[in-house]
Amino acid sequence: MADEEIKEEKAIGVLVKDKVVISSEPDANRIFNKGWYGKLVKQKLELSLVESLYLMEKGKIDIKPMTGKKLNYDSFMKIATKEEKRFPVRYAVYSDIRERGYITKTALKYGADFRVYPRGQNPDTEHAKWVLFCVREGESYAWRGFAAMMRVAHSVRKTLLIGIADDESDVTYYEVNWTRP
Repeated sequence: MADEEIKEEKAIGVLVKDKVVISSEPDANRIFNKGWYGKLVKQKLELSLVESLYLMEKGKIDIKPMTGKKLNYDSFMKIATKEEKRFPVRYAVYSDIRERGYITKTALKYGADFRVYPRGQNPDTEHAKWVLFCVREGESYAWRGFAAMMRVAHSVRKTLLIGIADDESDVTYYEVNWTRP
């Protein structure tokens, strides 16, 4: 028995507009505590669409609409892209940075895609180091757009991180810092 691996059952998440909700309190706590995914609200776990697809890909959750059968990767991607136009690039960057071991949370209130915490940091007690903006390779930005990203990062005392995803979803990161002449 000691050599046998205990297999975790997948949690069931229900797609509710722009989030997935896990209602089982034990499943919600297990997923939240193992990687700081989502937000616990009244013993339920609310996951963003990118977190949900990532956890689905990792075999941790199954996702179902309010009515009907569980969704597969392609059907969920289609629904999520309809809900969020930039979903594919955001997902490419999110999944890449999570694979690198960084805790990544949404940053809508900052006007960015994500907040990123250094490895090993507790997002409940410590502050994110970076605000991350996701960009598709080949997208063009005016200097005003870049300056706006920089202002957002500076105003919340974070370092600007830009994740650029190519057509194969390989991501390159650029950290941008202020320099005073």
